Amino acid sequence: MKKVWMLENLIFHPRTGAEERAAASRMLDRAIAAAHKKGQVIRKDSGSDGTWHGYRLPDVRYGARYEEVKHLSTTEIAKRIRADIKLARKVEAKLGKATGTEVALADSLTALATMPTQVKVSVRTDYFSGGSAIRVNVYNLPEKGWGYVQERDMWGKPRWVPGPELSAILAALEAIHGAYNFDGSDPMVDYHHVNYYGQVEVDWRERP
Repeated sequence: MKKVWMLENLIFHPRTGAEERAAASRMLDRAIAAAHKKGQVIRKDSGSDGTWHGYRLPDVRYGARYEEVKHLSTTEIAKRIRADIKLARKVEAKLGKATGTEVALADSLTALATMPTQVKVSVRTDYFSGGSAIRVNVYNLPEKGWGYVQERDMWGKPRWVPGPELSAILAALEAIHGAYNFDGSDPMVDYHHVNYYGQVEVDWRERP
């Protein structure tokens, strides 16, 4: 069954070429026929009920700026993400002295503008057989563990989590990272359908 999900992911991906999509469709037909014989799927044609060969496809959520980049490569999208982050960090000069912690916590754009200037953000791309990824990494913190607070988990054990200021920064970066993406994945069946993979995280060497 995993082969079926992988082939469907390839067929529906916007950057799959016509020949590759046709070949994947033929392979999918053979895989589904084999699955029918084994009783793994119920024979049912795809239709307006949102199913595909008996599997109900998840809704696809599109980022606010996906239409601008749907024909661009992951490398080109990463360049836009870097430019967005760079622009957001320059906002402080326009906002002036009035920008402070309270504003930063309430507004994702100013969260980046008001974070310590020494904090760095890297945007890297990775390509692999299943697609590509854009990874956003926060590093060079003022000190190890900066921005983290300690709380207790559901079992009463202490753990470190991002505090309000760091959470606002990470949320702002996640908003920029997700603006050019789409996601129609279903992790329950190991089905992944995105424009690109990746995440926003603090460098593990600088966490508490």
